[in-house]
Amino acid sequence: MFIDISRQLDENIYVYEGDPVFRTSSVCSIADGDDCNVTAISFGSHTGTHIDAPKHFFKDGKSITDFPIDAFCGKAKVIEIKDNIINASVLKSLEISENDIILFKTENSVFDGITPLKKSVYISTDTAEYLVGKKIKLVGIDYISADSTTSHDYPVHNIFLGNNIPILENIKLSDVKPGIYKLYCFPLFIKNCDASPVRAVLETI
Repeated sequence: MFIDISRQLDENIYVYEGDPVFRTSSVCSIADGDDCNVTAISFGSHTGTHIDAPKHFFKDGKSITDFPIDAFCGKAKVIEIKDNIINASVLKSLEISENDIILFKTENSVFDGITPLKKSVYISTDTAEYLVGKKIKLVGIDYISADSTTSHDYPVHNIFLGNNIPILENIKLSDVKPGIYKLYCFPLFIKNCDASPVRAVLETI
């Protein structure tokens, strides 16, 4: 069974402050007498459910297309966190192996993709360092940023991306039970891009 954990994109989708909003416009319309429908789409690279590449924070960092395609799929562990911050102490009793994909389900799962949360759960720096030490493949969280939304230096992004671990953000996990799945989250094939929206899907195994 497949579970779609992506945000639907439309003009109401919430984007990080300062990012371009999502827009569509009609280029050709059958209703207007054209032969077909064609839509122009405009959005930022961090719109909706998306993957951050190291280039997001590092001038010479890897872009989305510098990763092999299998970097964006594999065995994923959905871990439910009840605390306001994701601390490493919670993870140390769990089995986390090299090349695992770790997805955090938190209280952020009430987020509807439109109205921003007043306070969000985020990943601590000790957790980021712990997971880097475990040599995980990819990390994901159920909100628009892995860092605190009040952060101005983005330490968690710097730790993960500085170690070439992509970050999957703004996933929908409200209806997903903790456990082991297979994740598919392929980005658009955009050259030299710092991030890309994805269609993120879990497969039960």
